[in-house]
Amino acid sequence: TGNLGGNIVKVRTYDLSITYDKYYQTPRVFMIGYASDDSSQPLTGEEMLQDVMSDYANRTVTIDPHPHVSGYHASIHPCQHGAVMKTIVKNLTKAAADGTEGKPPSVEMYLFIFLKFVSSIIPTINYDFTMDVTASTEK
Repeated sequence: TGNLGGNIVKVRTYDLSITYDKYYQTPRVFMIGYASDDSSQPLTGEEMLQDVMSDYANRTVTIDPHPHVSGYHASIHPCQHGAVMKTIVKNLTKAAADGTEGKPPSVEMYLFIFLKFVSSIIPTINYDFTMDVTASTEK
């Protein structure tokens, strides 16, 4: 293929799945990445961890077997999801009550808020958000 003036940006793509972790009773995110030049070949665990903030690699984000799909995936450990989500929703509700934000979050907003939380751990992944969510984790 031609170079097209050097304007080609190679990107990695990820398949994201959200399961329910029965032990922690929260959502659990699993991701598997693919290189841009060969979308049929999964990235290695080490390559997937390159897309994770270094503070979280091999701590919060580990390479684990997926519970429903064969193969190893990057997994965001769910042990703090419940506490973090509770804090975010509490802050959004408080901001709505103070009049600094719009309405308090509805149950339907939980998934969008959760994905916003996940994007703070893996900032190199862009989601297709159809709405803006601003959330604080300050206690």
